Amino acid sequence: MIAEEFADKVLRLLASVGETDEVLTNLDLPLYDYQVLDSMRTVQLILMIEEQFGIKISAAEFERERWRTPRAVIADLEQRVRL
Repeated sequence: MIAEEFADKVLRLLASVGETDEVLTNLDLPLYDYQVLDSMRTVQLILMIEEQFGIKISAAEFERERWRTPRAVIADLEQRVRL
């Protein structure tokens, strides 16, 4: 899967969970400050990512700061895929 396709799929999941298309056009949107993500939506997104990409994210290792923007979410997930 090429990086652009991966990023697009991540953004679409994020838009679905956060119920806003703004994440598709503003990669620097502060997700938690603008309440696009909260605790419940983050868990939902983690489950969808695991289902879609097979990337397991433990709640114990999750750091909210690493997912502060759509760009940061993509970067974090790309790093996890490479590990």
